[in-house]
Amino acid sequence: MNLTSKRMLQFLSVCAGACALTAAAQTVFVADSFEEADIGSAAGVYGAGIYQGIQQAYTNFVWDAGAGDASTIQAFEGSYTGARPITNENPRAQVLKLETEGQTLTRFINFTKDDGGTSGGFPLTTPTTIPVTASDPVFVDTLMKFTPSEDDPEINDGSGIKLALFVNVNSNLVLRHKYYVNGNYVPVSSVFTDQVIDPEKWYRLTIKMQYNTGYAAMQAWLWLDGNQLTHYNGEVDENVFHNGPIFYTLSETQTTLEQVSFQGTGWVDDLVVAREAAPFSGGQTGITLTLVFDDDVLDVTVNGGGPVADGDPVESGSTLVITAIDWYQINSITGEGISYDGDTGEQTLTSTGTITADGPGRTATIDASQLTGNISTDLGGAYNSIPADKLAAWAVKSGLSFQDVQANAADYLDNYLLNIDESIDAQIEITGIVYDPVTETATITVSATDPAVDFTKLNGTLVVQTADDLASGFNDADEQYYEINLDEGEATIEVNAAGGSFIKATVK
Repeated sequence: MNLTSKRMLQFLSVCAGACALTAAAQTVFVADSFEEADIGSAAGVYGAGIYQGIQQAYTNFVWDAGAGDASTIQAFEGSYTGARPITNENPRAQVLKLETEGQTLTRFINFTKDDGGTSGGFPLTTPTTIPVTASDPVFVDTLMKFTPSEDDPEINDGSGIKLALFVNVNSNLVLRHKYYVNGNYVPVSSVFTDQVIDPEKWYRLTIKMQYNTGYAAMQAWLWLDGNQLTHYNGEVDENVFHNGPIFYTLSETQTTLEQVSFQGTGWVDDLVVAREAAPFSGGQTGITLTLVFDDDVLDVTVNGGGPVADGDPVESGSTLVITAIDWYQINSITGEGISYDGDTGEQTLTSTGTITADGPGRTATIDASQLTGNISTDLGGAYNSIPADKLAAWAVKSGLSFQDVQANAADYLDNYLLNIDESIDAQIEITGIVYDPVTETATITVSATDPAVDFTKLNGTLVVQTADDLASGFNDADEQYYEINLDEGEATIEVNAAGGSFIKATVK
């Protein structure tokens, strides 16, 4: 398989060789996670063994790099939360960074043999072809970061190349292949206009190949992140030649696979060649993650079963049902390598969704808090909407449920405004007036009939109103928000006596 470009990642090809060796009866032929190497080490020696201090081509090498190839093993950048080609591995920390500098970097499909121990304990390998038939297809399955090509690559349609895949200047995936028309196999580049590739994102690319003896031709199917690709130049079946998922390879008569090759720049991880592909959904099979949450305010069940506790392991791909207790909301589910597709955010009281991890050892933190935003009521007027955070804090402190507050909203309003328990019957009153005839101001002292009232922690606002006479009353439109000095037990207000002879203090 080749990834080729003059300067950037340009195409991915699957190549066939002339070797006639029969593959061993094994399901997985290649499974490179790029973990067993030092950061910065050359890609060409990844997985190589050393016999008597000498690395011998086709004996100890599994990768082959051309002269000048600068591809190396580097730290994983970004994240991939879908199901990976390689399952049941530790979290991915390293990847293959492609910088082939015009050369070809090749991973041989190797048949491993034992030479009787003369290699000093290192297995000897020799390249071999894998037979590809309808009953024994081959999957090339990998994670990639694509780099769009400034120019479409020149692809040699010779017998060695089966498929070529690249990303064009418009960030569309392009497949170079053949399609069957009028009795002939015609080379064509099919542009998947619905596949816009983000160069910063990891994608899982899966290619299935099988030889169709009826056509005497090699066929291929492609998936991107588990979604099967179709195109006008793809066949549906032998009677429908367009708008299907079946593509014929450039060298349609070859029946074996020998190597996967890359050219250009880009990133590769989890390179697998096998008879079967790992599942596309549900995260990696057998991968577990740890749930962290406050189980005093959240109840969590998994896959319809019983509740789980804070710190319990959960299998990736599980369905969570998260329920917050009264007055709490589910803010988010986060964690490195964690993905969750359920609802979260302001006033989300319950959430159902699938949680996945990109590898074992991940931790998912479910964050919850008391409600935010505003809560609608049936009280009307200024109290038709109440700050949710204040109401939630008051209700939790008072030990009241949603149902309690809803049923007794009108009766509880004064207690909420004064921020006292609903069982306390308290009023505020003017307990002192000191008039200064020089400044014509009155210093008003406001106190509460119960010491539970803390004027520094009111949910409402202390308002002072004046009136010329009681007959005309106090007009809400004329209420004054004077500067008020608050402490725990009382409040003092400086009022301009010219505003009226009568004064009223209320909390609204």
